[in-house]
Amino acid sequence: NRTGPFDLYQKLTSGAGDEELLLKTSANKAPTGWSRDGRFLLYQELDPKTGWDLWVLPLEGERKPAAFLRTEFDERLGRFSPDGKWVAYQSNESGRYEVYVRPFSAAQLGGGGQWPVSTGGGEQPRWRGDGRELFYLAPDRKLMAVEVKAGAGFAADIPRPLFPTRAIPGNFSR
Repeated sequence: NRTGPFDLYQKLTSGAGDEELLLKTSANKAPTGWSRDGRFLLYQELDPKTGWDLWVLPLEGERKPAAFLRTEFDERLGRFSPDGKWVAYQSNESGRYEVYVRPFSAAQLGGGGQWPVSTGGGEQPRWRGDGRELFYLAPDRKLMAVEVKAGAGFAADIPRPLFPTRAIPGNFSR
């Protein structure tokens, strides 16, 4: 029966040892992705003025959180690309949730451009293990796939449906 904000902890998957507090603030928040090198935790935080925003918590040094994307719209479910250079997320800036990608650089949080990935709505983005494809859930519950090219710039192909699912858009499950 927890009524306050959720804090961020980590614990070994083996269950050994105690949990370690990573971040305690008064805001509601939820982790959404780890960088593959384990240096950064991406999380979403609810702000009464700006709604859901994406934040990054460095797991080295001072561990001071920094805003990755904070706008008047909801930005949720951020995921690092396998190489750690990009973040896929969903935003309702178009009037409905769509999937977008932005570059990630710890030295320049919030900088760089933004590329749309989904068309016709999209939620819950996930990267393929090699980073050459993004998957997301369309409003009609179809799993969609988009081939992407990410190097010095970013390019996304036309989304294609893979198969219908029983997933519920807006479920936000990990």
